[in-house]
Amino acid sequence: MSDTGTNAARRAIEALRAGVPNRDAASALPLFQDDLVNKFQEMIREVGESDNLEDTPTRSLVVSGGFGSGKSHLLEYLRHVALEQGCVCSHLVISKETPLYDSLKLARSAAESAALPDMAGKAVSELVFKRSFNDSRFQELMEWSVRQSVDGYRFTPLLKLLEEPHAGAEEVMEEIALEWSGYPVKVSNIRAALRDFSIMNSGTVGSITLNTLGNGLWQFLPRFFRTAGCTAWVVLVDEVELALRYSKLQRAKAYAQVARLSSALKTYKCPGLITIYTSTDDFATVAEDQKGDLGIPDWLRERDKPGDQQMAREAEAGLKLLRRGKPLRAIRREELDELEDRIRDLHSEAFNWNAPVLDQKDHLSSSSIRERVKSWITSWDMILQYPDYSPNLVVDKIAIQYTEDHDLDNSGEED
Repeated sequence: MSDTGTNAARRAIEALRAGVPNRDAASALPLFQDDLVNKFQEMIREVGESDNLEDTPTRSLVVSGGFGSGKSHLLEYLRHVALEQGCVCSHLVISKETPLYDSLKLARSAAESAALPDMAGKAVSELVFKRSFNDSRFQELMEWSVRQSVDGYRFTPLLKLLEEPHAGAEEVMEEIALEWSGYPVKVSNIRAALRDFSIMNSGTVGSITLNTLGNGLWQFLPRFFRTAGCTAWVVLVDEVELALRYSKLQRAKAYAQVARLSSALKTYKCPGLITIYTSTDDFATVAEDQKGDLGIPDWLRERDKPGDQQMAREAEAGLKLLRRGKPLRAIRREELDELEDRIRDLHSEAFNWNAPVLDQKDHLSSSSIRERVKSWITSWDMILQYPDYSPNLVVDKIAIQYTEDHDLDNSGEED
């Protein structure tokens, strides 16, 4: 038994004990969701085999499952599949700090967590400083950025700075990486860099709003990653059901954001982006019956404030996508036994003992995989410390709350 194997096993057990599978757990345990994995690999293959990224439709998938059913394990597994296939991969968890309706905060979180195959650093910074681009794709990206400048984007001058190497340009590269990670750089700094490096005809450099930067990054970064030889940008979005706790307006914005990142609209495309969302299995029921969200598009049209007509179309498309979540397949009895055997082996290796086979009597009331896994680990923990102990676990079910929480959407009231 090697120290490396022992440490990996212990990390896996500790992650499973906390209910948040990590890389070691995902690598060691079976998933039993072949259909979803095959669909995901097919999406990556379609994007990777496309010669013209602009003709490649954005791919998205919504996966639904009950609390503890294995959604987090699935996302961690898909993350490793993505990296093995040469993709940049980001993992977001919807929260107060990363609200689903806020394009820029989502982009910041995605850039922060973006990982590259075989590289430890953050993807945006690594690729900016590495400066290893496919020439023809870089020119395509430059041409795209020029066309998009009419929308207030300012990718062109920064690409000009990145196009040719310049001595002492490390500080400039840092600022480029900063802006492309969602933190706008001062106009004066960009203009000074262009002047210092004698770069002409880079277009007008003006200030940029946070919303414009957020919207632009979702369209720009998949194309940028592609110029560096990456297959696609995979973004895994967990706990989408938290959006049901937003106010009505922010739920509308959240649904619209889902539509945009899934390229479900003719007016906003993100070729090269693959988005995977997870939500609870009661999302559609709560959205329709408790929240009445099927009426949000009509509510926006009747409200008719600036931008409401477009948001109504986007919200309608996003809500439609989320209501069509593909459910996780229920794990069979023999698969559950295999999972228990694998985790028993991990526990044995992690703590240098022979974990016993537990009483096979099914004393748990739910089918939650997380509940079962934690019960097994807790039982072995107790037996390891007290060999004569006979586990008798009691499980309390925690109901998910969907009441509105204005602290989550920072809106206070509908505007």
